[in-house]
Amino acid sequence: MTTLSEREVMPQLLVLQSVWGLDKCPGFDIENRLDDALERVVAAGFDGVGTNLARIARTDGVARVMNPRGLAWEGQVLVHDADQLSHWIGEAERLGAHHLNVQIAGPTADFGAALRLVDRLAAAAKDAPLPVWFETHRGRLTNDLLFTLRLIEERPGLPLTADLSHYPVAGEMELPLRDDQLAAMETILQGSHNFHGRVSTTHQVQVALDAPQHKGWLDQHVAWWRRGFELWLEQAREGDALTFMCELGPPPYAITTPDGRELTNRWDEAQRMRDIVRGLWREVSGAT
Repeated sequence: MTTLSEREVMPQLLVLQSVWGLDKCPGFDIENRLDDALERVVAAGFDGVGTNLARIARTDGVARVMNPRGLAWEGQVLVHDADQLSHWIGEAERLGAHHLNVQIAGPTADFGAALRLVDRLAAAAKDAPLPVWFETHRGRLTNDLLFTLRLIEERPGLPLTADLSHYPVAGEMELPLRDDQLAAMETILQGSHNFHGRVSTTHQVQVALDAPQHKGWLDQHVAWWRRGFELWLEQAREGDALTFMCELGPPPYAITTPDGRELTNRWDEAQRMRDIVRGLWREVSGAT
């Protein structure tokens, strides 16, 4: 496990665990025993966590456990305007977040309005004291891949969090992917500074990592992550850290049986994802 105070000069990968991803997870009680849950995440070797800043008590708990250890944690927010973003930037700095992940409210069919909103948000984030990244996400301004590509074309350099799981579902992508779909995702990856991880398919946003029927999609997501790491390393500077958050969500993200039980052990899968991405990082970075 790597602490922020022990960072090497070379760029590194920090693998985080979503606190939301521990909700209703067997063996965890984030409502009543948050500290215990976070201690378990630390003991498992994660480099930190991610949490929604609007959940004030939960965020206070994250800061209380992570900050004294020098561990990284991601603040997550949903914003409608630049004033909200400025507020959350201030809160993220005050509480000690490593970076701020922003979902932009939407979606909208009005491209001009979307572009004006992006401009105001980018201006608010420009001089922020911590990194601010804008997430690709269904049900938000970046809901549609083609719409997001238009935003990037008009505003190249917009810093993204790549949650790639949303676009195969939103666009009903089918394997093997077409050349234009692969090129579109490459454009997303070129602007990505942060990753949220799960494996999606044409029709589901979160499927079992080791289910043989989903192996093609597991391989595709792994290939995207690998490519994203390569692209990030091409522009990384000394001391930079790439963050990847394992974000396997509770039901209804997680598929359940008729009696409500999840099909997989979400905590085991989060640790497997952590090991996958660390292996990818070693391959592309040459780290030992």
